Order: sequence, then structure tokens, then C-alpha cells
Amino acid sequence: MKKHNVLTVGKLWTKKKLVTALLIFFLALSSIIALLTYYGQNVGCFTISLSKEVSNHNIYISTDEEFKSYSPRLICDSFTNAQQITYQIINTNYVKNTNGIYKGNGNTYVGYTYYIKNMGDETVNLNFRMNIAQAEKNAEDVIWVWYFEGDDDNNGRMFQKQDDLENAPSGWGGYDSSYREREYFKNNTTVFDGRVNDLKPQEVRKYSLIIWLEGDDPDVNDQIVGGKINFNVEYHLFNEADKNE
Repeated sequence: MKKHNVLTVGKLWTKKKLVTALLIFFLALSSIIALLTYYGQNVGCFTISLSKEVSNHNIYISTDEEFKSYSPRLICDSFTNAQQITYQIINTNYVKNTNGIYKGNGNTYVGYTYYIKNMGDETVNLNFRMNIAQAEKNAEDVIWVWYFEGDDDNNGRMFQKQDDLENAPSGWGGYDSSYREREYFKNNTTVFDGRVNDLKPQEVRKYSLIIWLEGDDPDVNDQIVGGKINFNVEYHLFNEADKNE
């Protein structure tokens, strides 16, 4: 009987330790998954950031026009499984009237509207640059960008990488005559740059960005399937003497 009791207790003790070990394991696993999920959700299609020098001048960005919350850095949520479209179907008013992220037409394009506010006591001037932070499978060849400054900017500036016409598909006869004017990416790593002049104390300015996979781009091919791209928009201070360069 004693042996039986010892054996039974031994089994119960082993099960108890096993259950405890499993609980610890699953709790640890849940924590790891939560961390991976958190950081995974924050690997955006683009980030918008202010340099330390800019934030030291009490300049901040937000997706809230009233700046109830603000930060020196914003991250657009991931945009996956993009389908090719033509820019004519993009509803720019929806994008500009939606603070933060806007995903249009069944996840075919993504827009992002944000604000910059001067919370300091002196007028400042900024320059900024939109860079390609990461690209896979030549996604940068077919992703187009549309940039707007404020509600009154109805046309914006549209950007694309210069086409590789030598490898264009046979029968491609160029863009339709209705296609609007575009600018080429500044170089292989920079989409475009710009300036924010005379941002006065307590002044708020609004900006919107739209990115999509342009279906009429001749560089669209099967090799880009599964491609990825991340952008970053960086703001820095510039001197008064630089304004007229």
C-alpha cells in the first residue's frame, strides 16, 4: 500500500509540475506572440518623423487636427495584398477628409492625412524628404505617390519612378492622353523633397499622402508579386538663408 501511495503521489506531483511547466510555457509564448504582433503591426508602409532638432523647437505631428495627442513620429499601418489600379479611381477627397489612414476601394490604395503644429514661440522653416526605406522585388518601380498640402490643394503632386521602356511589354503604347502630369522620383532612394516655410507659433498645417500600385505602369509584371516597400518622410530645420535657394 505504501508503495502504491508513494507511486500515486509521485504521479500526481509529476502531473502538477507538468501542468505548471506548461502554464509557464504558454504564458511565455503568449507574451512573445503579443510582442511580435505589436511590432508587426507597427512596421508600416511609411513613417513620418521629426528630427530631434525640430521637436526641440516644439514642433509636433498628429493625425488629430486639434492635437489632443501628438508625437515626433507617426507610423502608417501595414498595407498588404495591394491590387493594381489606375489613379483615376482614387477618391482624393475621402483621403483628405479622413484623419490618419484611409484604405480605399477594397484595399487597393492607402492614404494618410496628418498635421504639423508649431507649439513653440518662434516662426520656423522646415525641409522634408520622402525616402524609400526598403524595397523588395522592384516594388518601387510600380508604386506611385500623390502628395497634397492642405484642403485647397486639389491637384497635388504625383510621383513615379522613371519607366524602363526598353523592357516594356510588347504592344504597350504609352499612357493614355488623359493621364495627368507626373514627376519622376528624385533618385533611386528619394521620391521627392519639399519645404514648409514660415510655420508660425500655434499654426497647424495639413498634409496627405496616397500610395498605390499603378496598373498602367509598363514595369508591372509577375516578378513584382510578393514585393514590399516602406517609405519614410523626415522633417528637418533649415536656415532662413536656405529659403530662396
